[in-house]
Amino acid sequence: MVVHDQGCPYMRQLHEMLTDGPLSVTPALADALLDRLIAFEAEAKGAGAPANTLNAISNARFTAGVATLRPWFPMPRGH
Repeated sequence: MVVHDQGCPYMRQLHEMLTDGPLSVTPALADALLDRLIAFEAEAKGAGAPANTLNAISNARFTAGVATLRPWFPMPRGH
């Protein structure tokens, strides 16, 4: 992951959150990461973080949300 805005503390924090491990190794961890990202996004918005940082957080939140849905997708019939 390339961090473009090293001067922003929120971007550094996001980078640290996402380097902890893959998003979907354990469903409970993916859920916890999604919850952390939702709260983190609200905190960053409240603090007036730059738009590119908010976009990065939003993209990470979306990806984490998709990762939490993966175990719930039904298996195809006839396997």
